[in-house]
Amino acid sequence: MKSLILAEKPSVARDLAAIIGKFNNRDGYMENSEYVVTWAIGHLVELAAPEDYSPGLKKWTIGSLPIIPEKFRLKPNPKTVKQLKVIRELLRRSDVDSLVNACDAGREGELIFRYIYHIIGCKKPFKRLWLSETTPAAVKKAFTQLRPGSNLDLLARAAEARSRADWLIGINATRAFTVRHNNLLSVGRVQTPTLALIVNREQEINNFVSVPYWELYAVFNKDNGQSYTGKWFKEDQDRFDNPAAAKVIQDEIAGKPAVVVSVEQKAVTELPPLLFNLNDLQKEANKKYGLAAAKTLEIAQALYEKRKLITYPRTDSRHITKELASTIGRRLAALAGTDEYAALVKTAKEAGMPGKRYVDDGKVTDHTALLPTDTKPDKSALTPDERKIYDLVARRFLAIFFPPARYKQTRVITKTEGETFLTTGRVELDPGWKTVYTPAAEKPDQGEDTESDEIAVIPELTRGENVVTDSTKIKEKQTKPPKRYTEAMLLAAMEGAGRFMENSELKKAMKGHGLGTSATRAAIIERLIQVGYIERKQKILLPTTKGISLINLVPDIIKSPEMTGQWEKSLADIELGKVNPRDFMAGIINITRQTVEVAKQQAPTSKPGLQGRESLGKCPVCSRDVVEYPKSYGCTGYKEGCKFAIWKEISGKKITPTQAKLLLNQGKTGIIKGFLTKEKNKFDAVLVVREDGKIIFQ
Repeated sequence: MKSLILAEKPSVARDLAAIIGKFNNRDGYMENSEYVVTWAIGHLVELAAPEDYSPGLKKWTIGSLPIIPEKFRLKPNPKTVKQLKVIRELLRRSDVDSLVNACDAGREGELIFRYIYHIIGCKKPFKRLWLSETTPAAVKKAFTQLRPGSNLDLLARAAEARSRADWLIGINATRAFTVRHNNLLSVGRVQTPTLALIVNREQEINNFVSVPYWELYAVFNKDNGQSYTGKWFKEDQDRFDNPAAAKVIQDEIAGKPAVVVSVEQKAVTELPPLLFNLNDLQKEANKKYGLAAAKTLEIAQALYEKRKLITYPRTDSRHITKELASTIGRRLAALAGTDEYAALVKTAKEAGMPGKRYVDDGKVTDHTALLPTDTKPDKSALTPDERKIYDLVARRFLAIFFPPARYKQTRVITKTEGETFLTTGRVELDPGWKTVYTPAAEKPDQGEDTESDEIAVIPELTRGENVVTDSTKIKEKQTKPPKRYTEAMLLAAMEGAGRFMENSELKKAMKGHGLGTSATRAAIIERLIQVGYIERKQKILLPTTKGISLINLVPDIIKSPEMTGQWEKSLADIELGKVNPRDFMAGIINITRQTVEVAKQQAPTSKPGLQGRESLGKCPVCSRDVVEYPKSYGCTGYKEGCKFAIWKEISGKKITPTQAKLLLNQGKTGIIKGFLTKEKNKFDAVLVVREDGKIIFQ
């Protein structure tokens, strides 16, 4: 008798067959004396469409909603019916008495297998092949440790619940808002709250009014000619609302003696970062190389499946197990065979086994953190992008064996004429783990929005030391709006959706559960771009008019990161046996009904986003209202021939609605920084509108 091995895709099936050995190729499968190996092509089976339950549901009508099947049905994916037929015939063979589920080791891989198993009506026993890396040694070992299929039943239930929840909300909400507003509006359980993050951030920026402020700096001289700079502060204030107040103090202290009233020095250590999970790898690749999350996942998947150089990439874990730690020697040996990593490996071997910060069975979920395998890398055989991603994984792994980076942090307070000035500085004593990151490789970013610590070297100072105020300077600055999302920032926000919650208990419970999973976030971002809700402009993600319109239409329960985060936690709890899938689905059905009811009660619009919009001001040419359009703030009299418009982008700078309002109502904006000349040189200017409607720089 034979076992049928079902892989998720043909390439994985071929790899498994090559490792097991002695297979003959057939049409849609391979066979030897012990096994038959075949494959899915992604999702061969999907949930039935509404019209499969009733032909009348093919037409989208508001009266037919909500559509809630009493029992969900499955149907073949019409594009891959041929391969499903191959699998059905193989399973009906009398000499095939069992199966091995070799689909990807995660929620979606389990769903692919279970849907195929159920639609065929198979009753034969099956076991689970659970792979975290696809090297020959790992595959052979995994075949000696096949799990009973029933051990993954909870994972399968979570996968089914996720699939059905997405169907209910996606089908019903999309139909409801599309029909009500006569415009195709795609709504999703995870994609819509993700879109809401981007839209809400854009609205924060548009509503932000930049306010000028002033800071006062003083340079102090020691007797030996050494100098240092301090910034004025008073209690919790370190800026002035007007330059006159700063000028008063500036005049008082100019040339006056000063005294060092406080010197604090302390040693600061910075531990090596945790190992990569997929989300962290995608963020790092986006920051360093501008790679989209979907592209990084594609590259990592190739390094795992095709190149055998890294472990399973679709992981949420930042830790490894004690068992996996026992293989570290072989992984280091593979890296030692390269000129690039050999010296670093020598230090790593001398350091010994990493501690609990990195090796912790209790913090490992389905898969461990990303690691290089024990396959020696040949970087000349890799694509440029593959080299970049492999290098990120390899260096993050090597860094855990190195000591913390050490700094001396200094904080000095100087007083003159009753006014206090703060000086801070940080001096690197030992780079520690940062030596792993050469100038070419660069050290990893430690935060998206943090400003680097001041690194000015401060001369030796003692408390009570007398110095002289040598020079002073008042600097004018502007308050800044929050930054638009880069893909790295959005991935971080999706992962940490719990921080948007006000309920502290729920926030604690939500730790580690955000919008989507590491395996799905990249696809969600690409989907938002594909349906025209956001656009990618270099590294920045911007909402479109259509995306903003949708968020203004859908109820909070659908666009709330909090609600979607709760669902993700519930799915994780189903996997752990803590939540009954029926209870979860009852909640989803209730939300589906509420969402449809909200859509039914809304006043229909022919083109969401183009009607009932706020007037930004009067047209300087014809006095009609000016409103926001996709590419401009333009006159509503355009059909009558008025051509007045303020373009949303002028000389490389995005113009916000707030700035457009100022221009229309006051005739000019405040100072706008960051315009670009044709030669890409930056300049600052005020926009002014002339009587003829032409916008000029001042």
